[in-house]
Amino acid sequence: MKRKRFVLCIAYSVSIFFVGTLLSTMLVLASDVPWKGKPYDQWSENDVERIFADSPWTRTVAVPRSWSIYSANDGQQNDQLHGADRGLPLDSNRSERASNDSAVNFSVDWASSRPMRAAAARRGILRGKQKGLDLEKYANEPQAEYQIIVQSRDMKPFDRHDEKFFEQNAYLLTKKTKQKILASHVQYERDENGGKVTSVIFFFPKKTASGDPSIAIGEKGITFVCKIEESQLRANFEPEKMVDGLGPTL
Repeated sequence: MKRKRFVLCIAYSVSIFFVGTLLSTMLVLASDVPWKGKPYDQWSENDVERIFADSPWTRTVAVPRSWSIYSANDGQQNDQLHGADRGLPLDSNRSERASNDSAVNFSVDWASSRPMRAAAARRGILRGKQKGLDLEKYANEPQAEYQIIVQSRDMKPFDRHDEKFFEQNAYLLTKKTKQKILASHVQYERDENGGKVTSVIFFFPKKTASGDPSIAIGEKGITFVCKIEESQLRANFEPEKMVDGLGPTL
């Protein structure tokens, strides 16, 4: 009986050890993200893609299609998307993962944050497009305004309207204070021929007219809202999770 009890105790102890080890491993893996602690110049292509595809600063939003599909003559259906070397994260696989005839996927990135700026620059370096760039300085350079970048393989709604239209039809909505922050201006990035719109940058002020922060400290949620023809693009961000190794960053 004593021997049996001893064996059971050993088995129980071993089980507890393995469960504890498994939980510890899971916690380590959960925290093992490139934007927390890993130097920018050590980021791999996989690290960069993870930031663009699965980080608190990026969202993919399906918008019901209320406009006609591009024809072959429009030249928008090919896989050659172009982005400026300033670091626009254009990726045909990411920007339109699951679009179909009834919905279009839009990538929405909080591009003014340190991780997104660092990832964009690091991608350029890894692909030989950025030479002699001080990555640390670029990533940490203060931004006068918040910047949201919107991209998709079907940007026809933006080709149909100018920047002024979207300046008047886009805003940030804070969850805690219900503050509606209007876009200050909008900038189009076009293909190498200067024709089709490939990405759109929305700028939002960091200060109110009275000088107070437009997004208050402790804000729980921010929604980017933009009119897309008869539909509406809404991307939700959680500031509490938008934290890198240096702290909160929008």
